[in-house]
Amino acid sequence: MTDNQHISKGEVIRTLLEREGRVMLCVDATCKGVEVPRRFASDTELRLILNVKMPQSIEIGQKSLESELRFGGIPHYCIIPYEALWGAFNPDSGQGMLWPEAMPEAIRKSYLATRNATDDKQEIFPTGLLGAVRPIKEFPAKIGEDRPKLEIVQREPEPGPPPSPDKKHATARGHLRLVK
Repeated sequence: MTDNQHISKGEVIRTLLEREGRVMLCVDATCKGVEVPRRFASDTELRLILNVKMPQSIEIGQKSLESELRFGGIPHYCIIPYEALWGAFNPDSGQGMLWPEAMPEAIRKSYLATRNATDDKQEIFPTGLLGAVRPIKEFPAKIGEDRPKLEIVQREPEPGPPPSPDKKHATARGHLRLVK
């Protein structure tokens, strides 16, 4: 993790989607600017899963990630500022990154206690909450033939009146597309 600390959180998410096909985000929903359903707004350990096969667009911006996600089958437009993101990994392979400085205090204490109890030369970051998270290596990602590449595609605005200002997402926003 120390070698990759200069890599942006957006790049980590993009790399995981390209290499692994899916990513679990660990979010402190109590942070300023987080938009999730009200019932999850007080959750410091909110887990969100993104998948390249999701039909809706995923906007991986400079300061936040935005997408319409489903909670119990009900869609909700979510905004996740990167300040609220403290982990991103594939739960199947364990590939990903943790950002202890962004973790809520109770989680960080548990993480650091577990980390200090293990050999510092390990290539994994053990935590009670996440199992073992292995750091992503070789940025930028080298895309294999078995994984599609993602690119941002800008949509043309739909004809008619502009969307009302109370809507969180605009119809002209770009989306990710698989490139084969």
